[in-house]
Amino acid sequence: MALTVRRADTPGEREAIFRFRYRVYVEELSMTEDADHTGKRLLDDYDEYAVSHAVFDNDKIMGSLRVIHPADMPDPKSLIAKFQMDAAIEAMGLGGICTTSRFILDPSLRHGKIIFRLMQSAYREAAARGALLNYGDCSPHLLPFYEHLGYRRYTEGYNDTAYGFKVPILMLMGDQEYFEKVRSPLRRLANEAPDNARGRNWFTSNYPDYLNLESAAFLEDDVFFDLLSERVSGDPLHKVILLDGLSREEAQKFLSSATMIELASGDLIMRQGDRDDTLYVLLSGLAEVFSDGSSGPPLYILGPGDTFGEIGFLTAVPRTASVVARKDTRALLLSAEFMERFISQEPAIGAKVMLNLAREIAGRLAVATSQIANK
Repeated sequence: MALTVRRADTPGEREAIFRFRYRVYVEELSMTEDADHTGKRLLDDYDEYAVSHAVFDNDKIMGSLRVIHPADMPDPKSLIAKFQMDAAIEAMGLGGICTTSRFILDPSLRHGKIIFRLMQSAYREAAARGALLNYGDCSPHLLPFYEHLGYRRYTEGYNDTAYGFKVPILMLMGDQEYFEKVRSPLRRLANEAPDNARGRNWFTSNYPDYLNLESAAFLEDDVFFDLLSERVSGDPLHKVILLDGLSREEAQKFLSSATMIELASGDLIMRQGDRDDTLYVLLSGLAEVFSDGSSGPPLYILGPGDTFGEIGFLTAVPRTASVVARKDTRALLLSAEFMERFISQEPAIGAKVMLNLAREIAGRLAVATSQIANK
């Protein structure tokens, strides 16, 4: 496979990208019904003004990433409102802003490094245009990946009707200090231009609540565990069912790729039918589990320490239920990919965690069976 990464400039290449998006977002992931199903294409109004970068296997599209410069749009109000750009435009000008979206790869390439080459291609183009801030959003389980690239969280998440719960993210282009901290694959490109201290100072002034990372991959083990202790108001070994019976050292190893997110009351944390293998642990607040289309009470209510998403985590089937936050909530996220790798490297710790998960599932099954028997 001879892969190349470059801009997709011809009408034929753009059409191939729209069809590739449809294959991934609609046919593979079932993430949206808002598409051209007759032509099997996925595009929107932004594509008229966007630049797309793509991974090519000869003439076949194997990955794509879209860059939008609001300054190229006759009316960028919707994009400005979506990402809350007003303060950024006042400080950097409209020409200093871009967004990235539609960042997808063919399944055969998702565990390789070609994804970084795709981002590097887009980064070069945006930097050459004078972009200082790069906005985007992502699903919660992808936060560690995007933070590794150099994005930061900066505001609350939101519910996207087509793609589920999303977390807005922001990259300070040329932020050499931050790129080094997260070991970003873009740091070499960032170092080719002056450090973006202006953007960093602006971010510090405007988003002081988002200066600290909450993903374990970028923190010392003790730091993340202590942060988790603050989030659960006590010892996670006693508050989180999944960590029952683990020593602090064992728990820190297990949590080495975890991340934490904040959710507001009403946020749709997990959506029935989505394909996502993330396991969630509720750290604070309350959430309700329900079946789509049901008008009755929730299937069950989740409290601090409870896990959810275990069916998708263990079996990789589409989500069998939806979960909605009913209070302001914090959650811990763990990926199935990490769990598989962790069990092979730390089988004794992995066995304890899986036993805890099995006990929690068995407890819920017992309650459900009792409820059915008493009807």
